[in-house]
Amino acid sequence: MAKSGEGVLIDEQLKGQIAWYETTLPSRERKMRGHFSTPPLLVEQILDACGYTPDRDLTQLRVLDPACGSGNFLVGAAKRLLTFGAHIGLPQEECSAFIQRNLWGFDPDPISCFLAEMQLRTIMNPGILHIHQADSLSLPWEEPCIDLIVANPPYLAAKNNDLSGYRFARQRGQADSYLLFLSLAFQVVRPGGWIGLVLPDPLLARANAARERARLLEEATLHHLWHLSDVFAADVGAVVIIAQKCPPKRMHYISWVRKRWQSASPFTSQQQVQQSLFSRQPGAEFRYLLSQRRGAALEQLRASLEETPENDRRFAPLGEFISISRGEELGRESPLIRNSASPHHEQQQSPLNAGSYLYTVYGKGCIEDADPRARPVCGRHADGNSENLAYHPILRGGIDIHPYSIPMTSWQIAREAITKPLERYLSPKLLVVKSTDRLQAALDVQGHIALQTLYLLHLKEGRENLDQLYFFLVLLNSRLLGEYIYVLHTGYKLVQPQIEQRVLARLPVPIVKFEQQQQIIERAKALEHACSSLGPVVEWNEHITNMYEEQERSICALYDIRK
Repeated sequence: MAKSGEGVLIDEQLKGQIAWYETTLPSRERKMRGHFSTPPLLVEQILDACGYTPDRDLTQLRVLDPACGSGNFLVGAAKRLLTFGAHIGLPQEECSAFIQRNLWGFDPDPISCFLAEMQLRTIMNPGILHIHQADSLSLPWEEPCIDLIVANPPYLAAKNNDLSGYRFARQRGQADSYLLFLSLAFQVVRPGGWIGLVLPDPLLARANAARERARLLEEATLHHLWHLSDVFAADVGAVVIIAQKCPPKRMHYISWVRKRWQSASPFTSQQQVQQSLFSRQPGAEFRYLLSQRRGAALEQLRASLEETPENDRRFAPLGEFISISRGEELGRESPLIRNSASPHHEQQQSPLNAGSYLYTVYGKGCIEDADPRARPVCGRHADGNSENLAYHPILRGGIDIHPYSIPMTSWQIAREAITKPLERYLSPKLLVVKSTDRLQAALDVQGHIALQTLYLLHLKEGRENLDQLYFFLVLLNSRLLGEYIYVLHTGYKLVQPQIEQRVLARLPVPIVKFEQQQQIIERAKALEHACSSLGPVVEWNEHITNMYEEQERSICALYDIRK
């Protein structure tokens, strides 16, 4: 049904009012309420994928948006219902009756409900609408009564919100709000009906979602999984799941995409993964990247570490050899950290040339004379009076860490501001970047202090051999373990990914004799020398490249995986 010019004008005015309402909400309040509207293009894609299209009879299909906001899903469904009615010549009164009977929306926010109703009335005036100011999670749903549930529910973390009053929460223990909406979908959708939900990407792999993932894989056929960044101005990526409430066939494949929402074609080049692969994962994780190259080998490596009996194991977790801790609980902008500005300090903090360590390594890696940057430097009060205030060089995070390179910094922290044991920093250690989706590590024998965004890895007691740290340096910078971390763990959070400490501690380490490590260790020292000599812009020559590739082949051989 075509709109009049006046109708189009009213429609545009209403869209402007909706945009004004949403953008004028303070960002803090938007996040607290989970108030982020679904883009119309995404609404259209979800309705298409769920089969709610004008070329089929929509008059008998009941649609529910249990967190309707300003009504984008309901408007999209109403337009398709009207288009179907126009195709078959239904009178306007009948179309209005179908909209009244079939489209249902709930939201606790009265303004959102008002905007949703106004949006629907710009299409046509169907009389009474089923848009209600109510919390759908609190309603007494008795039996399946919905053919299609579509929603972009709020993401309210259980740790910050008391959700214990909800029946769905009492039935399953602690759960974030989006998991309660997924449980609602299982309850209200009829057999054979469809689920189209926009959820935060912690759904993919977080432990507290394991129950819902397992139920989804058992009770529903998952058709699409779209992992998108930049859909919302929030601190998480979005996952769209399109599922039909019927058990999957044995060889069913799921289509998945992983893209930026702002890309030119976010839904093209979809790849395939077997639904049964998800069911076999610990905690039923949706590890869709395992369907790519080397995915099967990485999963086999994980299984070998986790499932092999103690007497037959070829791998041990990294935490068996290494203790892992974090640096100072400070941010990079902390006033306790200063940049050494004076010429004296610049000289103290100048980077060492490769191979110019001022220490001597003995049989078990003892250090006779550490780099002068590990020694405290004299400070002054603001009034110019000298005082023996000790300052230590500090690494602020990934910005100061590069694979194989000797860490260097021009930043300092006062001794009195260091709260963790100084020995933790002064002893030889590996530094691994935390806030990233890829492994990168450096060896520090210069006594740098570090911030919390770096993990500090020390050899456990009885393993004090500096060469052993070089061996672990190689493993932590290898492509193989980099892929392992990414494919099995960090690839499932598009916004602010992090390597969790427990994941680092469970990295598989090949159980091999020291003699098998020696050539790898010597090559690591040569790579460290080369990488630390290259300056700020790393341009590897053919010799370094060949050395690095030989190192990668050696690592793959230890893990018995083809390069």
